[in-house]
Amino acid sequence: MISRKNISNFLILITVLLTLVFYGHYLNKNKGSIKINDSVSENKDIVSNLEGGMTKFSDVEYKTTSNKGTDFITRGKVAYISKKKPNLIELENVHSFTKLKDKSILNIKSEKATYAKNSKNIRYYQRVIISNKDRTIVAVEAIFYANKNQIKLEEVIYRDGVNLIKSDFAEFDAETNNLQLLMKNKKDRVYGQRKK
Repeated sequence: MISRKNISNFLILITVLLTLVFYGHYLNKNKGSIKINDSVSENKDIVSNLEGGMTKFSDVEYKTTSNKGTDFITRGKVAYISKKKPNLIELENVHSFTKLKDKSILNIKSEKATYAKNSKNIRYYQRVIISNKDRTIVAVEAIFYANKNQIKLEEVIYRDGVNLIKSDFAEFDAETNNLQLLMKNKKDRVYGQRKK
């Protein structure tokens, strides 16, 4: 006759064996079963660049001071620095601002920008909007030259309370608050419209 102790040992042994078989089967079956989605996404370039030597920062701020002591501050929600080009910083959701001589604030906003650390120049692109008081300038691209404290713009639409002016180029002096509108072809004229 089999004793109770032998029966309980036998049941424990069978339970342990079944447990090992069960877990062994599922562990082996699920080994490496994580599925990676290979679909193309908007951030594919960013991810591959990050893996290829890019460093990502959040909520960055850069300050440039002109020869005359004017501060020009640039903020970005996201910044990327490449090991291959450490002097160039790619920014997203950019906002730059400075105080002009008349104490008003000049704002520059764009979806993207490139900040050159050595020269402190900034190239804004994708939805560039420059605003000061009741004046707004929309441009395809704008470049801030730190040594001159000057902004050059391409494909410009200027608006204030009364005027709407279109031109190929514009030059804005952030020291004097002067704006000059220009055309590629000197024979062409700047297009303007005045509200009544």
